[in-house]
Amino acid sequence: MSSGVRMFGKWLEQEPVEQPEGELHYEALIESGELDEEELMNQLGHDVARNYLNPSELALVFDDLGAPEVADYLRANKFPADIKVRHGDFGEIVTAGLYRKVRRWCVPILKLRYKQTPNQAVQGTDVLAFRFRQTPPVIAVPEVKTRATRKRALGTEAYDSLEKVLGRLDESLHFALVRCAERDHRFLVRHLAALLRRPEERVVERHMVFVHDALVWKDDVVALLADVVTQRTELTVSRSVDCRTLWHASTRPPKPAQAPAVPRPARTPQCEGLQRHHPPAR
Repeated sequence: MSSGVRMFGKWLEQEPVEQPEGELHYEALIESGELDEEELMNQLGHDVARNYLNPSELALVFDDLGAPEVADYLRANKFPADIKVRHGDFGEIVTAGLYRKVRRWCVPILKLRYKQTPNQAVQGTDVLAFRFRQTPPVIAVPEVKTRATRKRALGTEAYDSLEKVLGRLDESLHFALVRCAERDHRFLVRHLAALLRRPEERVVERHMVFVHDALVWKDDVVALLADVVTQRTELTVSRSVDCRTLWHASTRPPKPAQAPAVPRPARTPQCEGLQRHHPPAR
């Protein structure tokens, strides 16, 4: 089991919640307290870095720069300075890790690697996750919202955003297909191309993930959202003690030992059922 899988499995645990009436299914995740602060920050820092840098780039950075300079490189070239963008990125990183490492969905691309500038958001779905082995194949489209302050209308805003994203889903699938083709992941390209050619043979699941500061969270957000949801929607609320602190602490660079000097073939546990010689991006 990789350190990232252990980290997410130990960091967050389910909290019992009362399910709202209707089509909304609600899952709450809270910090378990099993990880000490240093271990959590080291593992989050590694996951943050790998979301912005592919393994080859990460290895080159560590090879060219000494460890003290790596943090400056990442902050200058990768990490957003805009607080709103920074929080949004962090929520997408947590969500991608949750789907890949805990829920075992296939997440073939890490979208933040394709930013042109640090403060610019990448258009399209926040995260795309797949279960290719199911018949018909399933696409999860999580709309991610990250908040350090309370906003009662958070859920309804996420609902509106998700509807817009679903209306342009094929654009996001094509973006993923092109990125996989660039990495010569032919098996993934074939699966994604089939989803685009035969939309009637795919199941699209509506998901929402809220990464929220625990101290200001209230469940009335869920109740308000449940009133507007008309189709089955999976809501996950991940509550952390302090989202701002998590971001600042986790943007320390990973240790050089965590960055391989020579990129190795990717392992594929996060993409269940994919052939090992055509893995997703690490």
